[in-house]
Amino acid sequence: MGAGCPRSVIGPPVVLLANPVAGGGAAGRIARQVVHTLAGLGVEALPVYPGSPDEAGAAIAETVAAAEARTGLRPRALVAVGGDGTIRLGAGLAVESGLPLGVVPAGTGNGIAYSLGLPLDPWEACRVVARGTPEPCDLGRLVFTGGPGDGSTLFINVAGAGLDAVVARTYRDGGLGVRGVPGYALAVLHSLATYRPVALRLTVDGEPLATEALLVAVGNGGFYGKGVRVAPSASPADGLLDVLIVLPLGLGELSGLLPLFLLGRHESHPRVRTLRVREVVIEADPGEPRDVPVHADGDVVGSLPVRVSVVPGAVRVILDRRRFPAPGTGESKLQVCER
Repeated sequence: MGAGCPRSVIGPPVVLLANPVAGGGAAGRIARQVVHTLAGLGVEALPVYPGSPDEAGAAIAETVAAAEARTGLRPRALVAVGGDGTIRLGAGLAVESGLPLGVVPAGTGNGIAYSLGLPLDPWEACRVVARGTPEPCDLGRLVFTGGPGDGSTLFINVAGAGLDAVVARTYRDGGLGVRGVPGYALAVLHSLATYRPVALRLTVDGEPLATEALLVAVGNGGFYGKGVRVAPSASPADGLLDVLIVLPLGLGELSGLLPLFLLGRHESHPRVRTLRVREVVIEADPGEPRDVPVHADGDVVGSLPVRVSVVPGAVRVILDRRRFPAPGTGESKLQVCER
């Protein structure tokens, strides 16, 4: 990754949050390169490598205070370098600090970058950080209402309960012994072969809805990793969440759905239902004996029951306005789901 001819650093610095182990260690290498690339673009970067997510908030606050004391200027942004988990963490810390969020994707799937229209190439992402415009973006909020979880958790892209969370848990636990894209592929195949639909009770903007489903995905953004478009109509700037429900289906139906899913054309499948909402509560039916995991941007963060709501314009993200997905219509959309 090159930066061209060096330039003198002008204006306030950015704070750089990096996870050195994301992307199989690539994020740490990329973060060191990002510091030099941003300097070449006239932006000083102050790197922070917290030992754990719990340490990140204090480390960011200390770096911001030190930068203000040294330069007399408040940092211009918090830049997250890493996978979707690091960027999700950065979004929450950007809200806490009041700083815009910059994104340099360096993970395995980089679904958030796809959803925000950001370049996957780290050099080009640095150019957006240096030259882009902070734009208000929505966040989703998960509040666990009884099951194991982290209380309240923000997400920037996609959360889900059921099959997609099981895939994330299978990959996280490393039980299949393969990492990276092949590991995710194996986790998907293993989960498809073993997971069974779950009986659910949803409350959609106050309206009750009972269904049985393989998964319920809630999209603030539209993409899973590697550009798989889970919520084709979702925009991170429309004040709404797009909910995708995959009903139980047989092997033949599944073989027909998967290609459509990869192409982002699955919303028309007869076993898929879509909703556009401001809030959805997802609970397992009282007779359901299984624990149903919940993920946020690919990290398993708890189990049902959970309340998912949108926080409009919660964070400013530095974006290339030419590539940012256009907001949707802003109209609620509800289709009845049958068992």
